[in-house]
Formats: sequence, structure tokens, C-alpha cells
Amino acid sequence: MKKVISAVSIGFLAVATLLLGRPTMALADDAITASVKTDPALHAMLPKSIQESGIIKLATDAHYPPCESFAEDNVTMVGWEPDLWNALGKKLGVKVKAESINFDGLIPGVQSGRYDTAMECISDTAEREKQVTFVDLSISINGIFTREDSPITKDPLSLCGLKSGEQKGTTFVQSVTELLSPLCVKNGKAPISTNEFASADATILALLSGRVDFLVNDASAAAYIKKQSSRPVKLIVLDVMPKQIDGFIVKKENTELADALLAGTKALMDEGVYDRIFDKWDIAALKLKTPGINLVSKGATAN
Repeated sequence: MKKVISAVSIGFLAVATLLLGRPTMALADDAITASVKTDPALHAMLPKSIQESGIIKLATDAHYPPCESFAEDNVTMVGWEPDLWNALGKKLGVKVKAESINFDGLIPGVQSGRYDTAMECISDTAEREKQVTFVDLSISINGIFTREDSPITKDPLSLCGLKSGEQKGTTFVQSVTELLSPLCVKNGKAPISTNEFASADATILALLSGRVDFLVNDASAAAYIKKQSSRPVKLIVLDVMPKQIDGFIVKKENTELADALLAGTKALMDEGVYDRIFDKWDIAALKLKTPGINLVSKGATAN
């Protein structure tokens, strides 16, 4: 896990902020990438501009392990998604140039054409599909993170009247405002007070400092958060929290790139590369059996 969570300090958060927007060639697992062979037929599926440049410009927010984060050098990106997008780049015969920006800038960045695609365990939703196209390839399971001494239980009503902290622009916010808090009100309880922060790092800092009582985050981050937090933290998975489908996003008009990314992902699955990456990061439970385009609007679910 990157230092941004282990430090949980204002000083390091300032450094992390300075790094946002800093381009870096995210390094994939060398052994996994070396095993991938370029497929000329898949390369030919890419938009002409990408074939000519040999580069896919990708945006992410590299402060979200184990999806992606900065290594100890604060330059190299590590995580299961960098492993995947670099293996996919190799399969398609191009390089993936990744840049870390704020999460809420990912969709606008793709819409404007500044980036060809974006990836940061981005959940597919009907609302987001109105803005971009999803190439879905994994699932996520959200959970409640709170301090070890917290009275919060698996009963969602134990959250009522408390303060939550979520990263701005994420579906974690909707989990509270559209699911958990309304459930409280429906049962005659006080609503949950929602506090939005610019980064996942800031939400964790708020939790550890007592500014918020809990936060919603991807359950796959549990091992990292627990290991690096300055105070004991526990994960609670609620039955009412749905699983979500995640993937790449591309500009709606860029059907060639979407089709190429999907075909390349299927090839990595067929060759066992996808499994190797998920097993390496101990996230086998997040594998999506069949990848696809805009699966949510097609009625697919991760449950």
C-alpha cells in the first residue's frame, strides 16, 4: 500500500496533492506482462490515431489501493489495475500512459478527449452511462469502515444519526444518501450526516481523527487500511449494500476503442492473464465472469 494512507498526516497529504496530475508510465508486473503476446488483429481494432501514436492516454486517481496507488518512490503506480492495463496494452500492441488526477475529473477528462480512457475501480451506473461508455470487467463490494471501538454493527440502523465521510464524486456518496440514510428515516431514525472529501486519503484521516464516525469504501481495501492505519479499524459488510460492476470508461463516440478494450480483456481472460493478476492481488472474489459494454443498462448485476 502506498504511503498516503500509512502516513495519514497533513504533511504527507500535501505531498500527495502536489503529485496529482503528474504523468507516469505505470509499471505492470514484469513477469505477467512478459507472458503477453501482441495480437495484430486486436491492434487493428484500435482507432487510427492510437495505432499511429502507439499510446493510449489513461487517467486515474492513484490513491486507491489495491486498485492503484503510488509506490514508495511516489512516481511508479502499482496495483491490480496497472497490472491489467499494461498487460492489455501489450496485447493491443501499444503503451498505456497513465496520469493521476482527482477522481471527479475522470469522466470530464474522457468526455473532453484529453484522455482516451480512465480506470480507477469506477462503478458502472445508469447515470454514468449517459456520459461515457463502460467496458466492464470486474465487480466491487462496498463496506463500512469504522474505528475498532465503534458501536456500529451489521445492523444498518446502527448508522443512523452518525457522521459519514465519502470521497466526492464516488458512488460511496450515493450509498449513504440514497440507501442508508433513507433507510434510517423510513424506520423513524435520524438521517446520516454526509461529509464529502476531495480524496480517499482525506476520508481516512477524518475517520481516524474522529471527524466522522464511518466511511464507505471498497471492501477490497480492508487489508491495506487496517495495516496502515494509526488506530485499529474494522470492516463491516452490510447485507443491504449491493455489489457493483466496474470497468474502463471511454468517450461515448469512441466505439472503436471500447470494442478493442473489450476484445483485449477477453483475450487476457482466455489466456489466464486476468486470473493471474486477480490472484496475485488476492481479489479473486472481484472477478467478473463475462466482461461487456454498459452491462448495467443491459440489466446485468454483480450479485
